[in-house]
Amino acid sequence: MKRKALFVFLIVVLIALPVFAKGDKEVKSTEKVIRIAEQVPGLITPGVWDGQVFSMNSSMYEYLVEINAETGELDPVLATEWSTDGGKKWTFKLREGVTFHDGSAFDADDVRYTIERTQDPAIGHLKKNDFSVVGSIETPDKYTVIMNLKEARPTFIYLMTDYNMAMLSSDYDYAQSGESNPMGTGPFMKSQYIPKESIVMVKNPNYWDPTLPKVDKIQIYFVGDIDASVSMLEADRVDVVPFLTPVIKKRLSEIEGLSVISPYQEQRFIAMNVDMKPWDDNRVRLALKYAMDPQILAKSVTQMDLGSGAEYNETPIMNMLAEYKEIPLRGRDIEKAKALLAEAGYPNGVKVEVYYASDHPFGKELAQTLKELAAPAGFNLDLKGFTRDVYLSQYWLNVPTSITGWGGRIDPSMLLALAFRGGGPWNESHLDNPRINTLIDKITAESDEAKRLGFYHDLQEVFYEEGSLLNLQVPYLVAINDSIIDYKQPLTMIPQYKYTDIK
Repeated sequence: MKRKALFVFLIVVLIALPVFAKGDKEVKSTEKVIRIAEQVPGLITPGVWDGQVFSMNSSMYEYLVEINAETGELDPVLATEWSTDGGKKWTFKLREGVTFHDGSAFDADDVRYTIERTQDPAIGHLKKNDFSVVGSIETPDKYTVIMNLKEARPTFIYLMTDYNMAMLSSDYDYAQSGESNPMGTGPFMKSQYIPKESIVMVKNPNYWDPTLPKVDKIQIYFVGDIDASVSMLEADRVDVVPFLTPVIKKRLSEIEGLSVISPYQEQRFIAMNVDMKPWDDNRVRLALKYAMDPQILAKSVTQMDLGSGAEYNETPIMNMLAEYKEIPLRGRDIEKAKALLAEAGYPNGVKVEVYYASDHPFGKELAQTLKELAAPAGFNLDLKGFTRDVYLSQYWLNVPTSITGWGGRIDPSMLLALAFRGGGPWNESHLDNPRINTLIDKITAESDEAKRLGFYHDLQEVFYEEGSLLNLQVPYLVAINDSIIDYKQPLTMIPQYKYTDIK
């Protein structure tokens, strides 16, 4: 066991301040405090984290590398150097002098633990499939880690930017304490935490970069209703509110001192479960595609024209990525859609349920627009909206049709293995298409960039012909008080609050 530094706990006790209830007045002080209203989280321990409340986990935990929000390049964090021998052997040099919040030292054993933990069946780690390629891990010294892969993975390094791959302590019992007492190496450390209600995180006095973070504290309120979050922003009770809708953006644009930014685009996948009728028949999937009008979808849902802040395709690859292949839009053809339904055995149309998160931005608008566009072709879509926590925990992955918010991935192969290869843990359309599986495997193993791009293009053609997906790309909108400066959030979806300051 690594030696614990007890004084860290004493510091936390001295600087901890009470959590403010939503209705209380906050006492003004000279402290620099960023106040955030976020969604109510589900599980928060890395590995099983569902991606809600990015501001909390990204401030307490850290990664080997991170994406630079300005350049899109990889920057060192807990790893200072990395190299590969043909994509099959990866060597990482670790930063020295880093400690976890409990005082234990960060070293190669923690990296080994974090990677090996992905394969623990008791955890149900969301990156299990991706990291099953790791055959062995060597730690020749305390600050060197060598990962020997079973097969070449030329973009393996990008797996380290996934939000579930934060580095964890090999000495800490995350199974027992991860949900109630989260702990990492990050620039902020937990002071007080009331699950489902709020968290106070204070500046880590032993952070490895003495110039960071720039503020003293982060206060997060977990608010289930976006309108309530915006009201807190308008009343100057919080400074940052993510996951806005265009309607709210317009409302806030008229208020002095507030701004709405869009760091990147997100995706809204309309997924058809191929294990359930009627989507087990590709003719029905094609019929829905021919019933769509991408311009109407974009305008109705985002209040933006297609190509001017919103994008649409029928594949998992975002239009903004280099791997995207531009395939001409199918065009709306109601008669063809009806004919395809009739061929599939539904001459009088078909009724099917569509589940979505009613409180997630763009979900309700997309569901209603989908229903209206599909109706003339013979689709009777029965809309089932639930709050996002209920939708994800009780319905998602087990319903015939779903509308789900997906963040982008800087390396799209990360998303492909997770959501579209047979056996993927977040495979909401239950795809197990041999052509798709083979192409995903080729993409992940190919070191030649030109050949890999060709496989990406082939994959998108398959999705266009027989895939189970519609992909509307929407702006990720964040409201920020103008006193907040240097807000950074790259495509990895991880806010980098260590760089943020207050005027």
